[in-house]
Amino acid sequence: MTALAEGTRAAALAAVRDRLDRAGIETAASEAETLLLHALGITRAAFWCEPGATLSAGETAALESLVARRERRVPLQQLIGSVGFHEITLCVESGVFIPRSETETLVGSVLEALGPAAAAAGGRLLDLGAGAGAISVALLAALPSWTGVAVDHSPLALALSDKNAALNGLGSRFQALEGDFIAAAAATAAATTLAAAAVWATAPYDLLVSNPPYIPSGTLAGLMPEVRDHDPREALDGGADGLDAYRAIARLLPTLLRREGLLALEIGDDQADAILSIMGPGLEAPRVRRDLAGRPRVILGMWRGGVA
Repeated sequence: MTALAEGTRAAALAAVRDRLDRAGIETAASEAETLLLHALGITRAAFWCEPGATLSAGETAALESLVARRERRVPLQQLIGSVGFHEITLCVESGVFIPRSETETLVGSVLEALGPAAAAAGGRLLDLGAGAGAISVALLAALPSWTGVAVDHSPLALALSDKNAALNGLGSRFQALEGDFIAAAAATAAATTLAAAAVWATAPYDLLVSNPPYIPSGTLAGLMPEVRDHDPREALDGGADGLDAYRAIARLLPTLLRREGLLALEIGDDQADAILSIMGPGLEAPRVRRDLAGRPRVILGMWRGGVA
């Protein structure tokens, strides 16, 4: 691709949009503007007040670097370093799963299911496979009387979730702990496996949430490059049928979630029936919530005890 030439803001925007479009990026127009504003360090209003202003050599070079990486399908969120999620802003870093808008459906569904009374009464949530902490941090931001524990086996994810909690003023109500819940469920002594993360010591919880890996192993190669090449494989790979993590959660529910506690899980759009079967009769009044695209995205229900 031809490198950007020094020129006006408007000309740069058009050039970037054209390059992203030719790179096969569907949202080329909006992403071009986002990259330009980020490179220049200005607001959208400032840009449109002076579209004829000339970019400096440094600004042109910074924009060229961003555009070249986006053409190679580096995710926009990683280039910008942050993403809006529900009503908060999260930092994004390479090596940690990128929060996406579909998962906001889970947060909204939980808040709706809890209702004002439960939200005000307070409680404790557990987030399994926390990644950047998107779910737990967004929920705690909306539930000022609650505390939360986020579990992940990735040190990078734990550090980032801690950072995101602190950036959103939640450090005193949030704890990121190391643990592999899938391995714990498979272990003979599951409590010992997660004891290092102190998860068992404070169980059971009032709310268990998770956006676990749910993509069948055999379909990973067909994912968009932004996902396949930049999200950690362990955050995507759900095993042969995509359901390994749900089986693990079902085995852990009797210990980790209190009776009448709320379970909320993100799911693949063709997995609802299979996951409801895995969770079994212990999940009372289960329901499926759809995302903004109309796809089944969340399963939630009250845990009435027993073995899943």
